[in-house]
Amino acid sequence: MSLISKANIQAYLPQHPPFLMVDQLDFCNEKSASTSFLILADNVLVEHHIFSEAGLLENMAQTCAIHAGYSFAQHKTDSLNTANENKSPVGFIGAVKDFQLYHLPKVNDILSTTITIEHQFGNASVVRGEVMVNGIIAATTEMKIFLQD
Repeated sequence: MSLISKANIQAYLPQHPPFLMVDQLDFCNEKSASTSFLILADNVLVEHHIFSEAGLLENMAQTCAIHAGYSFAQHKTDSLNTANENKSPVGFIGAVKDFQLYHLPKVNDILSTTITIEHQFGNASVVRGEVMVNGIIAATTEMKIFLQD
């Protein structure tokens, strides 16, 4: 059972089709989140039935985004003076460090992605990401993510 299904995922992400790289939120707490994503043949980051390195990075980044959006929705307050009170925060990747590619997934593979916040300083976070396919690590990285006020 997922926390957010594919039918409702866009309410928590700033990305829109055809650039959605997360299907559902499987787990979320204060420091981590896990998502699932089925790679389809018509995905913009698939070439010759292979999902690209950029797709893996984007999937990890969108897992960070869904963590922020879901956490925001769970903790938002009833502020009357904020015009953007119902919008999830928008994040930006500030840096990618130690990207390790072990293998590229194929069409019809399901990505299981986990992000863990290692350090947080205000609106900046250092996040460790890991993508697995069929229980085997496909890629890992560390990203610096900045959330816009």
